[in-house]
Amino acid sequence: MTVTTQPFLFWHQVINPASYYSRKGFYGLNVQVVCDQQKRVLYRSIKSRGAEHDSTAFKKSTLHHLLLSNWKYFADNDLYLIGDSAYSLRSFIITPFDNATHGTCEDDFNYFHSSSRITIECTFGEIDMRWGILWKPLCFTLKNNIRIIDSCFRLHNFIVNYRESNKTLTRVQELERVVFRDSYESFLEGNPDLSNYGILDGHDESRQSGRPTVEETQSREIGLEIRKTITSEITLNNYTRPQQNWFRDNNRFNSL
Repeated sequence: MTVTTQPFLFWHQVINPASYYSRKGFYGLNVQVVCDQQKRVLYRSIKSRGAEHDSTAFKKSTLHHLLLSNWKYFADNDLYLIGDSAYSLRSFIITPFDNATHGTCEDDFNYFHSSSRITIECTFGEIDMRWGILWKPLCFTLKNNIRIIDSCFRLHNFIVNYRESNKTLTRVQELERVVFRDSYESFLEGNPDLSNYGILDGHDESRQSGRPTVEETQSREIGLEIRKTITSEITLNNYTRPQQNWFRDNNRFNSL
């Protein structure tokens, strides 16, 4: 997610304002978010510039450092995130196949992967549509822009929690809510530095380039195995991408 900002208001706060100019054609901040199925924001990182790639922004986050340091634990317990092709495949983040051919098992995997990943897009859409302050470039200092974005996330979570507490949940949904909430709270308790955005002080302990480390290489190999196993399960259960595509069948350009 890239949030639009006005450049001239924080030029004096950063060394290279041009690095905030994103590929989408505006100045902004690259925001990394993890959410659950109820569209609750479980983690956010608001410390990257608009021109940075999503994969680079993720590597700069404290969450990536935590996941990479404990990748064996997450792999042994079948715990992983799902992300789009902008991220690197690891045991703790499963990405889709590149250039999958239509009708193949890889394409089927990508379909169900995308169906699950759509939740984060809906989360961004709901936050953006709900808070009018995000409908135009943020015209404040860089530090206040970060606080505004974080406040939108927190208020969004408050609404999600209120929405859940005022409707009847099934036993499975209630269990999922409790598990996510407890995991989220314990994660924040063990990582109090998450409240420090770190964008203004230039503090960044992550390694941004160079050859992959041993941990990254091993984690990628396990990630490939996990993705292969999931793909095999999809094929074994005869789960396939729906053959009928409304957009393709109703696209007027196809009739030309």
